[in-house]
Amino acid sequence: MEKNYFLAKWLNGEISEDELKNSLNEEEIHSYKKIIDATKQLKTPNYNIEEGLEKIKSKHTNIKVKKINFTKYVYRVAAMLAIIISSYYFISNKNTTYVTNLAEKTSFELPDNSNVDLNADSEITFKSKNWEKDRILNLKGEAFFKVTKGSKFTVNTNLGKVQVLGTQFNVIVRDTYFEVQCYEGLVSVSYNNKTVKVPARNSFKILNSKTELITELHEINPSWIDNNSSFKSIPYKYVIKEVERQFKIKINYDSSLEELLFTGNFTHENLEVALQAVCVPLNLKFTIFSDNQVSLQ
Repeated sequence: MEKNYFLAKWLNGEISEDELKNSLNEEEIHSYKKIIDATKQLKTPNYNIEEGLEKIKSKHTNIKVKKINFTKYVYRVAAMLAIIISSYYFISNKNTTYVTNLAEKTSFELPDNSNVDLNADSEITFKSKNWEKDRILNLKGEAFFKVTKGSKFTVNTNLGKVQVLGTQFNVIVRDTYFEVQCYEGLVSVSYNNKTVKVPARNSFKILNSKTELITELHEINPSWIDNNSSFKSIPYKYVIKEVERQFKIKINYDSSLEELLFTGNFTHENLEVALQAVCVPLNLKFTIFSDNQVSLQ
């Protein structure tokens, strides 16, 4: 549209060709010049208006009146309106989804300016429509929320539901491992027809259908926000899965190690350092192969 505006001004002599070059490139100007030169070669045919009118009068033309089927047009308009309305309904009710891949994290804001940090290999889905009244989202994986005050804020997972009014909390849902870490305010966790209140600096964990209330949160936010994963008495298989998730690798190890409880941490910034952190406590050695495969012995 802007190009057409400046082209029209140039054709009317309101701006120079040099000024036109600020909006159109030389190739475009050259093309328009060729069109203008071609149109100048066209000649308007001579036509006697009075003779033409006399010829029309001398002819006896039977004019046929065609009836318009208004019902057909009403149906067409109604169909178009139905398509427009249904399209609007579909778009306004469409889910918004954020997904992270392996070795990827992302941050985003919800419609109420609440902030979400999404860990690797995770997914959040919600509806933007009426968000201020229905602040409900679905989570797979792990996310840290900083929720602005307002209506009830709900995080649905396949292992439990978390509800707050305005606070900061982290939710982990991986296979049979479900944990809610409250960093500010109060969090309500519902699972198996039960409800537990988790206050600030506390975490609530469900692991293999067993529940535990832990009161040892000293950090101001979950460690993974700072590219470091920490664990306390977590089965080794979940630790290995997190290493795979953060570095996009496949780790092969003895299945007898899966249920051993691990306490420690690893960095997300250096694979060898991370592997040392999760292998040394168990007297394991690792080998890194060129195809993103790792073996623990």
